[in-house]
Amino acid sequence: MNWRRPLRLLALETTGDICSIAAVQDGKPAAVLTFSHGMQLSTRLIPFIDRVLHITGWQIGEVDAFAVGLGPGSFTGTRVGVMTAKTFAQVYAKPIAGVCSLDILAAEYTFIPHQVVCAVIPARKGEVYACVYEGGFDVPQPLSERAVYTPQNLHDILLPFIGGDIVLVGSIPVELQQALADYPVCLAPITYPRAETLGRLGTTMLEQGRRDNPLTLVPMYLKPPAITMPRGA
Repeated sequence: MNWRRPLRLLALETTGDICSIAAVQDGKPAAVLTFSHGMQLSTRLIPFIDRVLHITGWQIGEVDAFAVGLGPGSFTGTRVGVMTAKTFAQVYAKPIAGVCSLDILAAEYTFIPHQVVCAVIPARKGEVYACVYEGGFDVPQPLSERAVYTPQNLHDILLPFIGGDIVLVGSIPVELQQALADYPVCLAPITYPRAETLGRLGTTMLEQGRRDNPLTLVPMYLKPPAITMPRGA
């Protein structure tokens, strides 16, 4: 995509208890607001977007594109964020990129080559949403399904990679930490998907010509994996 000036993108990540909004210019954050929505996201999101835009001096109509976290995560929070971003994209006729929130988490570390990154988001009944990614890419490349796993399932998925560099990012269940306690696994300090990282991913995707149709873009709801072993295992 060719832009007359650095691409201005507004990123909304509302899939968890901690939400964030980022104004991103040419892939770099110009303003970021992080907040706990406290079950009031539908009434707080637009005022917080206005606050971020005020910091940058942008008008909403001057935003070139939008990016939104698709989940998995909070049912209501994800729907509010996706609907808001879709509405902006339709009203202002601007491109939109939807990104899996596991990919957003993983992107904090997948740019580092020769390592495996496992992104984890809590689900219900002691399960987790998770995916394993290959390092060395700006846009995360999955090695496993984005799916719902029990801690034991995820432990089994990670076993073939033991011996290499493995980074766990997200909210890691105690059961999984205990299962991997004897292995050289790094627990990353980042525990939730961040809008500034979403903005960077969204910018890259749009520059590569990867955009979504705002009429058909929907939240990502994951199921248990059909196959529990990653490629090449």
